[in-house]
Amino acid sequence: MAKFGGNKWEWLFETPSGDLKDAAFEQLRHGNVFRYRVKTITCGDVTEVEMFPIYRDYRAESKRAEKANPTGEAQANVNKRNAKKAIVRIINTNFTKDDYHITLTYRGDAPLPDEKQAQKDMQNFIRKVRYYLNKNGMKDKRGRADLKYFYVIEFTDGDGRRKRIHHHIIMNARAPREVIKALWTHGRAGVDELEPEKGSLKGLALYITKQPSETKVTKRWQASRNLKPHTRITENNHKISKRQIEALAADVKEVAPDIFGKAYPDLTLDGEPEVRTSEFVAGAYIYATLYRAQADKTGRGRNT
Repeated sequence: MAKFGGNKWEWLFETPSGDLKDAAFEQLRHGNVFRYRVKTITCGDVTEVEMFPIYRDYRAESKRAEKANPTGEAQANVNKRNAKKAIVRIINTNFTKDDYHITLTYRGDAPLPDEKQAQKDMQNFIRKVRYYLNKNGMKDKRGRADLKYFYVIEFTDGDGRRKRIHHHIIMNARAPREVIKALWTHGRAGVDELEPEKGSLKGLALYITKQPSETKVTKRWQASRNLKPHTRITENNHKISKRQIEALAADVKEVAPDIFGKAYPDLTLDGEPEVRTSEFVAGAYIYATLYRAQADKTGRGRNT
């Protein structure tokens, strides 16, 4: 019985399904593909689905993969995608429409801090928020403020040019907005309630963690230790058939709503799934996002 999947070679699945050629179809329908492993990652109201082939003869497929001569660029692209997914998962799992996105800036007539001082300013702000919550009885069962946060200190804009230092922080503080603003004494504080779209905070997550270079992902963000990476992960080798995968690769736009609707009746497909094949190993890689049907664009879904 097949035991091994193609997730080890995610970097090899780089051909979009719309660019399928005869050779790609042969790889897709290759007899060595036994079935598909479906991995679901649940993050709050959002569920991500990844599908990889399982092979009858893993050694034979490994030899094919070795001939691909992996490049640093291909692996870097996969690392970049996975880094972004990890950030989005953390934020979707831990924050809801009841929480805040806070932007902290410095006064124009004051000298800007260096990176070390900017970190101190942010930590002092977080301590003030926690102190306020404790003082006003906003505590968890252990008698402490159950404060969750994720922040980024931004030094450059999207094209890498240096700009005025400012902070982005996502926080679950239930204090009034005017109180939060008053706790930042270095300049202006903008405090807005989060606005998930289809249960997801992906847009905000990618915006506040944008990098100067599109090919480079570094850990510029910091977070509280009580954040969870996801709600749960499951794997299933029988949820989606090989024939369904082949249909998705051939015409994802047409068949995806029906296939995912039957596999995930309590969820709604968000856009068109991503389907990629490989010139080197058999099968396909499929990635899709779904959301709870009750989580509309205003984010009124429950969070677990």
